[in-house]
Amino acid sequence: MKHVVVIGGGVVGISCALSLLDDGHEVTVLDPGAVGEGASWASCGCIAVGEVVPLSQPGMLTKVPGWLIDPDSPLSLRPSSALKLLPWFARFTANSRPSKMREIAVDLAKLNFAATDDFKAQMVKYGVPDMLIERPVLKLFEDDRDKATMGAAFDLAREMGCTIDEISGVEAHEIEPAIAPDFQHAAVLRDWSFVADPRRLVIALHRAFEQRGGKVIATAGTGFTRENQRLTGVTCADGQRISADEVVLAAGTYSKALASQLGIALQLEGVLGYSTGLRDPGVDLKHTVFYPSGGFGITPYENELAVAGTIEFAGLTANPRWRRADVLVKRAHRVLPGLQDKKASRRMGRRPFTPDTRPILGRSAKMPNLTFATGHGQLGLTLGATTGGIVADLIAGRPPKIDIAAFSPDRF
Repeated sequence: MKHVVVIGGGVVGISCALSLLDDGHEVTVLDPGAVGEGASWASCGCIAVGEVVPLSQPGMLTKVPGWLIDPDSPLSLRPSSALKLLPWFARFTANSRPSKMREIAVDLAKLNFAATDDFKAQMVKYGVPDMLIERPVLKLFEDDRDKATMGAAFDLAREMGCTIDEISGVEAHEIEPAIAPDFQHAAVLRDWSFVADPRRLVIALHRAFEQRGGKVIATAGTGFTRENQRLTGVTCADGQRISADEVVLAAGTYSKALASQLGIALQLEGVLGYSTGLRDPGVDLKHTVFYPSGGFGITPYENELAVAGTIEFAGLTANPRWRRADVLVKRAHRVLPGLQDKKASRRMGRRPFTPDTRPILGRSAKMPNLTFATGHGQLGLTLGATTGGIVADLIAGRPPKIDIAAFSPDRF
C-alpha cells in the first residue's frame, strides 16, 4: 500500500482518488475550493462521447483579431493576455491541418468511447445510478450556411465512429416543442448524454471517498519536497507538509505552474467558461440543446435549466466578465422563445486546454512517482471515470486498457 496525494478535488481528481482507494492505497486529496463548484459546475454537464474533433480548426489564427475586437464572440481573447498566449496559439494553429486533426481525433476517440461505460460503472459503484441521463443531444442551425460550418467536423466524427443524424429544424421542434420552429437544420448526436446535476455528482463522489476512508484537506498544494528524482511530499498553502509515496497532479489550470517547479513544461492555458442556472425557466426541455453559432448549450438539470458555454482565453488571475454569461442567456431566447430568466445564478469555471486538445495523462520521465491527470479542456466530466482507472493502473504498475502514449506530459 502506498500513500498517494492527489492535488485537485474536481471531478477528475476525486475520480482518481476513488480508483486509487479501491486499489488499497491510502489517499489524501488537496483542494481549497467548495466541493462541486469547480469547472464542471459551470458547464453543460454532458458526457460528450462524440466530442472527438479537436478545438483547433483551419484558419483559427486569422480569427484572433476579431476575438480581440468583439468581447461577446463565442470565442474571445482578452487583449491583456494576447501577447502571453501567442506561443500557445501558434502551436494550436499548427494542429489545425487536416492530417493533424484526424490524428488527434483518433486519439480522443480511444478515450471517449470508453467514457459512458466507465461513467455508468462509477455511478453504480458509488451510489448515484440516477445521475446519467441517457438521451441524445440536439444541435441547431439557422440555415445552410450555418450548417456548413459543422460539415467537416461531422464528417470526421462519423469517420471515428460517432453517430450523427441530420434532421430538419421542424423535426427538432417536434422532438422538443419548446425549441423555436424556424431553424432550418438540426442534428441528433446519438453518442452523447448528460448528467442530472454536476455539482451533486462531485459532492456524491467526495462523500463516497470519505466514507471509504479517504481524506480531503481544504487547502491548495503549492509545491513539493523531493530527494533526487523522486517526490517525497507536497507542501500546502496552509503550511502543512504531507509526505507521499506517489503524487497525482489533477489541479486543472493550476497544474502548469506546479509542474514548472519540477522542470516539466506543460503547454496548458486556462479558458474561462460561463454558465447561468435558471430556476422556474417556464419551458419544458428533455434534451441538451446546442446552438453552435451562439457558442452555448442548454441542459435541463434536475432543479434548473443551465445555459452554458463560450470560450474566453484569459490569464489565470483574470476576473470573470459576467456580461458573457448574460449574453448567453439573451441568446438562449432565440432557441427557447418561452424562456423565463428572472431567477438566475451565474457561474464561471476555468478549463485547462492544451494546444492539441489532448488531455495530459501519464508519467514524466523527469519524475517517476508523479502522475498527471489534467488538461481535459471541455472533457473533464466526460473523462473523469476513465482517467481515474488509467491513473490507478499506472500507479499499480498495470498496463492501462487504453494506449496513452499520445497524452504523455513529455510530448511538449
